[in-house]
Amino acid sequence: MSDAAQPDEATTGRRVAVLGAGFAGLRAATAIRAAGHRVDVFEARTAVGGRARGEWCAGHWMDGSWPVLGGRDEALARFARDLSERGVGDLLTPLRPVQTALLRGGETRPVDGLQLRGAARIPGPPIWERPKLLRWGRLMGRYAPLLDATHPERAADLDYRSVADHVSLYFGRGALEFWLAPEVQSVHGDSVDELSRVALLLHAQSRGIGGRRPAPPGLPRRPLVELAQAAAESVAIQRATQVQRVDELASGGYRLELLDADGTRAESGFDAVVIAVGASEAARIARPLLTPAERDFFDRVEERPVVTLSVALEGVHAGLPQEIRLPRREDSAITSIVVEPGQSGGRAPEGRSQLVIRARDAFATRWADTASDVVAKNLLSSLELAIPGIGERVMTTHVGRASQAFFGVGHYRELANFAKVQRDRRDLGRRVYYAGDYLVGPTFESATRAGQRAADALLADLASEGDTQLV
Repeated sequence: MSDAAQPDEATTGRRVAVLGAGFAGLRAATAIRAAGHRVDVFEARTAVGGRARGEWCAGHWMDGSWPVLGGRDEALARFARDLSERGVGDLLTPLRPVQTALLRGGETRPVDGLQLRGAARIPGPPIWERPKLLRWGRLMGRYAPLLDATHPERAADLDYRSVADHVSLYFGRGALEFWLAPEVQSVHGDSVDELSRVALLLHAQSRGIGGRRPAPPGLPRRPLVELAQAAAESVAIQRATQVQRVDELASGGYRLELLDADGTRAESGFDAVVIAVGASEAARIARPLLTPAERDFFDRVEERPVVTLSVALEGVHAGLPQEIRLPRREDSAITSIVVEPGQSGGRAPEGRSQLVIRARDAFATRWADTASDVVAKNLLSSLELAIPGIGERVMTTHVGRASQAFFGVGHYRELANFAKVQRDRRDLGRRVYYAGDYLVGPTFESATRAGQRAADALLADLASEGDTQLV
């Protein structure tokens, strides 16, 4: 299944294959296309958008993943601005503000974890730990030169301590359980005993935690998949087409082995390839091209299941949307809940509300292969315990499943080694580039940055070969 042909524009004569039509692949494809190169995108599914896919049901947009975005998601905002003529310029500006809250002992309390004064008021940490929060600014100032949202491997020298160890050492166990572990759990999961502190530091930088101008999280005003769909209109996409492998030709360029409804076929004539899929899929596709060091890297990338549940509700919640965080000691299968009142033209209809639930890591792993109706039933039971009476208002549900790279201690050091190998291979003339959540981070912002980074590297290499002149 192929989309309409690309617009008839002058090109450089170069042809690039982009594998994957998630946010990383689409950002890479649009950036490369804007530079005048021909781009062919191959997507194994029939729909674009990666984790942003979902479905409309009873007037509700039922997300397949966690929908909350960061207030400083600059790459996403730029992506939307670049496509403003396709009607998505206002999708992210402004975001719909989300109020954060902590559920403890059956009571939901609004909290402000972005400002240190607000963090000091979060219930839970013992009073003698709270003066330790003053260390935050000094520590962030020390680490800031190494923190780069687009090139996180530059912080590899800090990648020898977990979030739990780092926070407990500098701020105390109370700050870990009630402040910083809840801050990252909707993005990275709740396994903070294994998660690298670099992931926390990058997240803190992206939200401005403890800074003068923090950036509160928010929701897109319409489904985020609209941004992916708008991007897809500007490039040629072959949907329902799985790439089996990539081979480098002796005569130069690359050949793809493809599988679609008509069977297996080959397509050649590509000057470069961007592989914008998950780590395990990327390793399978690129296996003929990988060096031993690259194979070792992909073998060590840890991917974990993520389970979310979207819930359409009758009736409306008053006030702002909320992100309710459940500390680990609440002993729930749920780690975070977004409560979103409906609005005219929004993701939920006016007069109703909806929820998105993220399951804890242990639940997602245990129930990864279980039927969706069983998963939904179990999460709804946990939801009823967290918010009594909510079950009577449930209209319909949608289970979202994904695989997400886990940034455990050591992952950023592995990224630094992988980045060095990529530079070496590029210097030798290999024109294969990678973009995916395992390289930058698990958010839509990170995926967009990964796609832009791959495009920038490719365009720089082609420019060095004298290929910037249009023909």
